[in-house]
Amino acid sequence: MSARCAPAALLLSALLSFPVMAGERQWTVLSSGDADFTHERWQVSATRLHTLPAFDPARAEPPLSVHQATAAALAHARQRYLSDDFVVSEVSLQRFTAGAAPPAEDAARGWVYLVSLDYNAKGWTQMVPVLLDGSIVLSDNEKP
Repeated sequence: MSARCAPAALLLSALLSFPVMAGERQWTVLSSGDADFTHERWQVSATRLHTLPAFDPARAEPPLSVHQATAAALAHARQRYLSDDFVVSEVSLQRFTAGAAPPAEDAARGWVYLVSLDYNAKGWTQMVPVLLDGSIVLSDNEKP
């Protein structure tokens, strides 16, 4: 993602992270916690899912490259945690609608990069979900 596009991606991420209408279907991209309690959840609304680019890994490369997804994740992390240096430790591309029986047109849109960033002397890791349009999925604990 070019430096000129980064502000637009951050704005899009913020606009798309506002609360959704009550009762709208939510797709869980990522969650943290244990078997008894979920501490944090990253979700995508059905409305947002419909706006994402379709992708079939058997037919083409993803519309967002690993480099672009990593740049978006780093920009997001640096904006949220100003004093930390981040090191990319893992990037994976996963389908978050798997097993959820979405309509066929939505299944092709339900892909996310999970970018793991290691930071600070304690060795903490922050995982940042990046959708194939370059936007960041904020957790239910984060504010845009």
